[in-house]
Amino acid sequence: MKDNTPRKLEPIRKQYIWGTEDWMLSDLHKGIDSSPLLVKIITAKKNLSVQVHPGNDYARENENSSGKTEMWYVLDCEPGAFLYYGLKHKISANEFIKRIKNDTILEVCQKVPVKKGDVFYIPAGLLHAIGEGIKVAEVQQNSNITYRIYDYHRQDETKNFRPLHIKQAEEVTGFMPPLQGHHPIGQRTLKNGYYKTLLVRCPYFQVSRIEIETGLKKSASDAHQSLLVLEGSGTLTYEDMAVEMKEGDSIYIPKGAGIYEVHGRVQFLLSEA
Repeated sequence: MKDNTPRKLEPIRKQYIWGTEDWMLSDLHKGIDSSPLLVKIITAKKNLSVQVHPGNDYARENENSSGKTEMWYVLDCEPGAFLYYGLKHKISANEFIKRIKNDTILEVCQKVPVKKGDVFYIPAGLLHAIGEGIKVAEVQQNSNITYRIYDYHRQDETKNFRPLHIKQAEEVTGFMPPLQGHHPIGQRTLKNGYYKTLLVRCPYFQVSRIEIETGLKKSASDAHQSLLVLEGSGTLTYEDMAVEMKEGDSIYIPKGAGIYEVHGRVQFLLSEA
């Protein structure tokens, strides 16, 4: 098998006190060490911590890593589910620290009800937290640096509180509301054999929802690509090989793979970087 051959990846599950992460594309997968993308499915049985991620400059200087900008696509949620997405209004660094210390930081976090298909763009520096009863696909820079600022006073299985990272969070947080809403940035558009909805485009990746009607022909010559199947089933063909696709599958197409095709009645998230 050539190094740039498309391949189906098995999820790597991680358990946390709040639920699970299934790593669908990562450098933990054998033979993948050059993808700029990390793709996860996050299932929140309880609230995740309120947190923030650093940008590239801070992460490289302090963590020997790239920064972490990400996006969420809501796969499913319970009635009444919500998440925290940025701040309601601008605050000062002093207010930020005081509210963490006196347990009122949630009062200034923007609480957003969610539904299936919602899209959230989360640049480095934006406070956020997935709420209980939500399942999302997360596409992000290949970094796992997280600074927690509030964790609901929970204890882990050893009865210890998980560490908070107040100093780091103060240095990287932008104390502002989000700069954009939580909807796709593009319209659902009919292409040659498929519908495409551009969800997020940023300097680090682009994510689209693809709905195959008859077929898709695409090149991976210039970008690493991830196909995360949302619904239906289909077949990806590349040179003389065929990869069957069904809901929940993750297919990685390395940069330089060239032309591939997808046929069937299938929907997937196409992430490119």
